Amino acid sequence: MTNSFIYKNDRPWPNPRLKRAAIVGHVTAETAKLWFRTAAPGNYEVWIYATSADPADVLFGGFKAVPYTGKAALPDYVGCIPLVVPDYASDSTAVAEIENLEPETEYRYALFGTEDGKERILLGQDQPYRFRTLPAASATDAPLSFAFYSCHMPYALTLFGKTEVSGMAMWDCLNEVMERHYAKDFRFLLAGGDQVYVDGVTSLDIWKYLNGAMSRAGGQLGPTQDEMASWYRDIYRGYWGFPSVRQAFGRFPTYMIWDDHELADGWGSLRLAGGKDDELDERFPERKAKGLSRADCLELLARMEQAAKQVYTEYQHSHNPDTPDGQYDYAIDCGSTAVYVLDGRGNRDINRAETRILGKAQMKRFTDWLDALDPAATKYLFVVAAVPVLHMKPVFANADDNVLADLANLQDDLRDSWEHALHDKERRQLLKALFRTAARGIKVSILSGDVHISAVFRMTDAQTGATIYQLTSSALTYNKPRFLGWVLGNTVPDEGESDDGYHFKRLALYTDCNFGLVTVDPQKDEVTFQLYGMQKVSHPDGKAEDRPVTHSIAKFELSF
Repeated sequence: MTNSFIYKNDRPWPNPRLKRAAIVGHVTAETAKLWFRTAAPGNYEVWIYATSADPADVLFGGFKAVPYTGKAALPDYVGCIPLVVPDYASDSTAVAEIENLEPETEYRYALFGTEDGKERILLGQDQPYRFRTLPAASATDAPLSFAFYSCHMPYALTLFGKTEVSGMAMWDCLNEVMERHYAKDFRFLLAGGDQVYVDGVTSLDIWKYLNGAMSRAGGQLGPTQDEMASWYRDIYRGYWGFPSVRQAFGRFPTYMIWDDHELADGWGSLRLAGGKDDELDERFPERKAKGLSRADCLELLARMEQAAKQVYTEYQHSHNPDTPDGQYDYAIDCGSTAVYVLDGRGNRDINRAETRILGKAQMKRFTDWLDALDPAATKYLFVVAAVPVLHMKPVFANADDNVLADLANLQDDLRDSWEHALHDKERRQLLKALFRTAARGIKVSILSGDVHISAVFRMTDAQTGATIYQLTSSALTYNKPRFLGWVLGNTVPDEGESDDGYHFKRLALYTDCNFGLVTVDPQKDEVTFQLYGMQKVSHPDGKAEDRPVTHSIAKFELSF
């Protein structure tokens, strides 16, 4: 397709774009999803081989790959499955589904081209791409650890308006910690939202793009959904082009869910309905000059949403556990531990046609799933909610004219929060279901991100004595001023009673970049949360600086 609105490779990325890449997605005891992006459509082979084989021998020693049949095939020979990347419609991405694997076994993989005259080895020759399957379903007492993070925004503007990279050392720290635990019990990485920012620095901003591209040329409203999808794809290729990001995704099973910045900041929390405080012209300052109506702009926003969903599916959701079309929430079964990942954005449109975060269908699907859990089999439950269920003082969450929020440009974030009055009924329903589950003897924790600080909360139901923890980790990379950290920290409550009768107490608060590590030990019946972040490190010359450290800066034994 040739069109002036298709985003060409002229965006000022300060780092190389993602070209060929792999992501280890959903892994079970016997299956694995492997996601690939290739340079072009075509026919490929995914090679699977045992770790007992030398990678150099496999890749360069003239091994003949035969169709992978599983089990007895390895390590005696290399197995392969075909991978067809049909066309550019998916941005040359595709998912290979590997079956008949052995439980608790490490495999290596590589991507090969099959067509004559093309480079044969495409991925796997420069680093060991690998994954490990889960223990067998019967191994319910196997220990498990996983990492989680949110908010990858590694760009900042210099005084002269140039885009530069900032904060990527946290990814190196994350990789080192995951690698250290991999040999013991590490199973997967949870990416809890805002894996990209379509409205980060000015040169990479969706609103700047739309204002520059929108027109009524020839009577046709542009840009189209396909043209917007091209723009979104380039965002992913830029944000995920770093070697440390590719290393994490290519070696450790990674589960993803989106948040607002995969769509646009405050998606579902903006005021576009007309009348007082309408924010449409804030987003489209060039609307009138270009002769566009309100209806035109709302149509462009509808296309934006569909383009964002299309590209989110291509790059993130396609390697998650299978779900029906249009459903992004899903469950992960890890023996005695279960994880449910909630979708807090797919139900909402930009104009807030329905003032619910999860929506009725997802809430019923989730609560039915909760009620079906067997406490004898599922002892630990982690619920991923991109936006924290408990985080902000209600006086801030509901103060639409709050001067402090205005100064920090946080008004849409207030309307985003679960504590906002718009979401009171839904929040009560969610917490009631979670405490009902906890009262049945299942140890429940909420994992959250989004808010650019880390916090640990303990919530208790006075009637049943049931306890729930909320663990928030955010952001992994984000260059925010210390003033903003101070503002964000002061919006978080210390202790109190919620309107629906639950007692809460904050156990920790941390305002620098961070990620979390959770360890579950069924044999000891222990759940541990460790926080990794920044610490002041002294140099021999006496100077000191804040830098990521690979030892935990805080550790919590969760007592249910």
